[in-house]
Amino acid sequence: MVDNGPDFGPGEIRSYLKVTGWAPVSGGDVAELWSLPGPADEVVLVPMKPGAPDFAKRTRILLQDLARVESEEVQTVHDAIATVYHDVTDLRASHPSLSDGSIPLESGYELFVSAKRLRVASAAATIRRQGHFRNFPTRARDQAREVRLGQTRRGSYIVPIISQARSQEDVYSPRQDHIDVQVEETLFDRRVTATMSRALGVLEDMAGAEREPTRSEINDSIGEGVSYELCQALTRVVNTESVSAIDVSFNWSRVAAPPPGTPARVEFNGDAINIVDRVSEQLKTKVYTSEHVIYGVVTDLSRHPEDDTGRVGVQTLIQRRSRTVWMNLADGDYHTAVRCHDAGIPVRVRGTLTSPPGGQARMNVAGFGPDPSLGADD
Repeated sequence: MVDNGPDFGPGEIRSYLKVTGWAPVSGGDVAELWSLPGPADEVVLVPMKPGAPDFAKRTRILLQDLARVESEEVQTVHDAIATVYHDVTDLRASHPSLSDGSIPLESGYELFVSAKRLRVASAAATIRRQGHFRNFPTRARDQAREVRLGQTRRGSYIVPIISQARSQEDVYSPRQDHIDVQVEETLFDRRVTATMSRALGVLEDMAGAEREPTRSEINDSIGEGVSYELCQALTRVVNTESVSAIDVSFNWSRVAAPPPGTPARVEFNGDAINIVDRVSEQLKTKVYTSEHVIYGVVTDLSRHPEDDTGRVGVQTLIQRRSRTVWMNLADGDYHTAVRCHDAGIPVRVRGTLTSPPGGQARMNVAGFGPDPSLGADD
């Protein structure tokens, strides 16, 4: 991969250098010089013309310099730069017999298929909170086609799922008056990964408790993204003959803040899967309870001083088209909307959505606040 040319451009290089402490000192359209403050006084040259005949050669020299400074393998630095705008979710299947880095074909098949099932279930829960989907939203199935699989790794058996964390463009500015469709499409990937992390964290907590989860706790877990399909994706892997446990670790992009309150790693062994099985059986009966979730920016605010509530418009994507959803918010949520609008913070809204074709979209709100998947404040 490195010999054939880099899988990234100057944008990824510059972002990687920024988050690892380097700073530009001079340069122009063809190349830039970056320095790393410290006793060694390191300086590297960054090629800025991807179409230039010597771009690959200059990039290889840069990778060698960075690998020397960071005491890492060249390939490791290359991969870190190539995924600087991505979240990488590692699915690891464990069993004593997997010590040689290989895996039985049937177990490997279930691991790869479950990677897709986890993404689809998490994408569906990012759009709607529902205990049992049966039919996934089209957007959820499409999202699973957009993520990528990295090279498998040794260490039990690891399948990396690579998804977008953010675009190269700034997300949003204070008093943003419209959404950017391309940015929102990219942010959906991050929101799905955040939903998966939070949902698996809740499942792990229930499976690791000293008592079995109550019916109320299981119902509440739907609000965090847990569903029958998510549970089944885990049990299918661990119930194969050569897998005794599966763990999932989340390696968040270095240029996008990790979602607050999400675990970095979760693990499910055979005992935990027995609890997950019982959770999934209860969720299987929850097909008719659902709650829509929209993400976007506050674009309209209206409230008279004597009113108890304020009218708010949130521009979002519905079926991949830009729409403004109108809602009435009580005092506390209205002030949150004003703050998010003034600071350019995207919001997440849960509730009952009505969006007739050609008519005004409205939502009866159950929850309103900054979008937690982007690391926004509370």
